[in-house]
Amino acid sequence: SFLTSNILQIGNLMKVGFGSAGVEIIRNTLRLDTGQKKDSLNLDTQGSTVSCIFLFCDIRQFTDATECLQEE
Repeated sequence: SFLTSNILQIGNLMKVGFGSAGVEIIRNTLRLDTGQKKDSLNLDTQGSTVSCIFLFCDIRQFTDATECLQEE
């Protein structure tokens, strides 16, 4: 139970860190081998191209802005 919950938490952290495209790549790489009963890492798969957009927003004096909004 403890080990299972930790593995699920690690999986959730990986989902947040890698995003939906990363989850698909990891899912395709980690798969159940045919003919065997254990999971393994399949490194023979062809890679894929993923298009993505990275955004960054810097709100200066964010604390001051939120305090003003809370007063109103």
